[in-house]
Amino acid sequence: MNKIWLYYVSYPVTTAVYFDRALRKSNKISTIGPQLPEELISDWNLQNMKLPILPQNIPTDFNPNLLDFYNNAEEKPNFLIWIESAFGDFPQGIKDLPIPTAGYFIDTHLHLNEHIEQAKNFNYVFIAQREYLQEFQNAGIKNAFWLPLGADTEIHKKKEFAKTHEVGFVGSFFGNPRRMELLERIKEKHNIYYERAFWDEMSNVLGQSKIVFNNAVRNDLNMRLFEVLSIGSFLATDLAKNSGQDELFVNNEDLTIYNDFLINNTISFYLENDELRELIAKRGQELVHNAHLYEHRALEIVEILEGKRNRTSTASELREKSIKNVVISEKRINQKKRSFIIPVIDYAPASKFNIKTLLDDLEQIGGEIIVVFNSEQVASELKNDKRIDQYAIMKNNVGVSRAWNIGLNISRTPISFIINSDVHVEKQTILDLEKALITFPDVAVVGPQGSFFHYNKLQDLQYFDKGTFQNPIEVDAVSGFLFGVLTKHFHNGTLIFENNYTPCYFEEWDLGLQIKKNALHSYIIPTTFYEHEWSGSIRSMRTIKYYDEEQTAQQILENNRLKFIRKWEHLISRDKKLLYLKTSLFVNKILYDSKKLIEENKVNEAEKIFDFLIEFYPNLEVGYLNKALIQKSKGLLTEANINFKKVLEINPQNETALKELSS
Repeated sequence: MNKIWLYYVSYPVTTAVYFDRALRKSNKISTIGPQLPEELISDWNLQNMKLPILPQNIPTDFNPNLLDFYNNAEEKPNFLIWIESAFGDFPQGIKDLPIPTAGYFIDTHLHLNEHIEQAKNFNYVFIAQREYLQEFQNAGIKNAFWLPLGADTEIHKKKEFAKTHEVGFVGSFFGNPRRMELLERIKEKHNIYYERAFWDEMSNVLGQSKIVFNNAVRNDLNMRLFEVLSIGSFLATDLAKNSGQDELFVNNEDLTIYNDFLINNTISFYLENDELRELIAKRGQELVHNAHLYEHRALEIVEILEGKRNRTSTASELREKSIKNVVISEKRINQKKRSFIIPVIDYAPASKFNIKTLLDDLEQIGGEIIVVFNSEQVASELKNDKRIDQYAIMKNNVGVSRAWNIGLNISRTPISFIINSDVHVEKQTILDLEKALITFPDVAVVGPQGSFFHYNKLQDLQYFDKGTFQNPIEVDAVSGFLFGVLTKHFHNGTLIFENNYTPCYFEEWDLGLQIKKNALHSYIIPTTFYEHEWSGSIRSMRTIKYYDEEQTAQQILENNRLKFIRKWEHLISRDKKLLYLKTSLFVNKILYDSKKLIEENKVNEAEKIFDFLIEFYPNLEVGYLNKALIQKSKGLLTEANINFKKVLEINPQNETALKELSS
């Protein structure tokens, strides 16, 4: 059994105590170091510690000379392990000790330069924040290794508490304005409970919380992440970049990663989906218990000191260890989280992709697969495929809208993806769309392609194809070959695909108007991990059969055009409050783009944008008003006044136009 001197400043809630507990299970430990002075308890905001400060086995003053203690010791240790515990305390004489020594540095994100100098005293150096490992190695510290923090299952354990807090937080927010701002933001929408607590009391608060909020300081991979997961509570954390977090844990499978400005949307999604949330929490707990306990960390330190290994585990090795033999599998999470609804008529002879290739794709992605067969023949061949979880068989083609509605009625997951059988899709696209559905405000539908739609002209003003945009855009309509929805909007009756558009065309524009009418939003997401050939099925058909009828694509298009106009013209003319539905979100984009151009002094380009807006919306005052203001700035007063007058023809109360014409 190894005899180890473990040096740290004694107080009960320092990280070193967890290592002390873990090392004692297979080593003989003697603690050495000073005690935390009572006066520092209030200075460090540790009043709620409620645990005694115990003396060390070998008590010292601050900054002692360890060589003196070693020379005077009756029983010599095999190793010395120093663990950062109190900034400002660092023992002397480490370099002169005749035994292997190791130092573990935790807050390198706060004390980089000091840590590098201190690390030069040890034979082996371990740091909790991987981002700075190269800095240590550049300083000539060859035996420097990444060793993340962890959890202690005897302290960070699940207790059978009722979940009384929607959101919980345990920690300090003093001197951390970002953390305080986030807590206040959460408080605006949700019941949040937070306090400064330690050990059992901390575990109690976290265990009573449906969701636990965590916030990194300077991208540190902190203790709270591992502790919350070990307790078995659902963790909402930010992404600690370059820390290894995204390699150890998968977003929306093991925990969730929030965006500061969209945090309440993420919280709302998981508060609404209890079963999914608790399943993810259980999986996160399994991962931590498999690979991220202080016992695992202590063993790696000791084995390196013993010469049994020459490095610590990499992130990928820790990930592999953590998922080995887990009960809550990735597949189980994804089947609870997302469904894929696939209408199938045939094997898409005009495309290189079909239902069989799509099933291969989805097997790699995960989720419940729902197939709506609009052909008995294809159904007879595929219905027993082990990859298909649910299916419905239509004797004849009932149309895409009906097929989508049938699939959504079957779906039991909070997220449903509707996808053509002639699409090839990779996991990253599904993850990109899914993330938007979880985080975006008042979202109803997202997809990789979509358009701004002109209601009166019944045509796209601007279509966004694959790879043509770099940021998410709110659009009037999302394309129907691949898109994701929040299932709840269809289950509660807020949205439904219009069955009258049989068998296809206009259903996407119709849904877009329904979404706007209900104060929801449609977004396109810049993801490119998919392939689709337009009309992979229709292009191979001279006519399209549905029910007992048969028509050409052109006939169907014309019929549905009339149906669309009758539905929406009647609704909008009856309710004048809905007139805004006729105006495309394209107008908002025009105003945003023109503002940026004017800020860049590109007024001529901005003027052309307003010419385009006037062409498509001649009854919209904003186009004439902005064009007039640009003309005035260029000294074209006569032309500007003409456009100011046009503004007043549309809106006689426009204050800007009235003021300009009276001056």
